[in-house]
Amino acid sequence: MPYRHDLSPHPYFEAISRIKGWPPPGTAALTVGWLAPEHDFPTALPDDAFVDALFSLCAHHSVMRVRSYYGCLLPHATRPAAPYVVRRGGEEARLGSAEIGVVAASGELLLAPNLVFHYVEGHHYQPPEIFIEAVLARRIIVPPAGVPF
Repeated sequence: MPYRHDLSPHPYFEAISRIKGWPPPGTAALTVGWLAPEHDFPTALPDDAFVDALFSLCAHHSVMRVRSYYGCLLPHATRPAAPYVVRRGGEEARLGSAEIGVVAASGELLLAPNLVFHYVEGHHYQPPEIFIEAVLARRIIVPPAGVPF
């Protein structure tokens, strides 16, 4: 999975919107949580309400699925195998093969690999506040009916 600086333009989104016909071309889409070991990232102990909302998003609202799984490249005492299976509140989610998307209060689409849950919970990655706020507000990207996203 390639590294992307938080809140940089999503590299493939313009092409995806042209192919799928949604969202309209020119819609701002920014990246969050595309981490790599050679790049520092902000850390903080995650808030339980945020972790719960993020888990729900990863478990039930993943978008832009791919046919393979990415693993976490950050340091681990024991490297977990991909896909990462995480559990919370009796539910299960497989991470590493999709993105999640939320809408910022200002209207930008914020897209993160669904591994962001592992980064937050396991590595204490602190996403930008704009992303945290959108996840807690549960402003989930919802494409129109019939549009695979």
